[in-house]
Amino acid sequence: MTQKQRTPVETTPAVSRESRQVPDREDLKQRLAARLRLDTASLRETATLEQLGLDSLLLAETVADVETRCQVEFDMTVLAGSLVPTLPLSAFLDLLGEGTSRGSFHAGA
Repeated sequence: MTQKQRTPVETTPAVSRESRQVPDREDLKQRLAARLRLDTASLRETATLEQLGLDSLLLAETVADVETRCQVEFDMTVLAGSLVPTLPLSAFLDLLGEGTSRGSFHAGA
């Protein structure tokens, strides 16, 4: 039997849609800019995670912040496979936004 490859956005909600907050892209950028101690306007969506100085600790803290605020839980094993240093900021924001709009990133859900 072939097992379907899991992706971070193939999820089942951990909590009801009504109780989740779905941040907009600008909110995510503002929170990330604050974490990096940068002005939001200086965050170019074409910049890579590496160019922005987003190391694994900052990424983990950012994901944890989104999980707490939006009442979702990302499957870090699946998400980590997508988070490479050359990932553009736009793709990172897309991953976070898709996860919060769909619910949970639980691998087993």
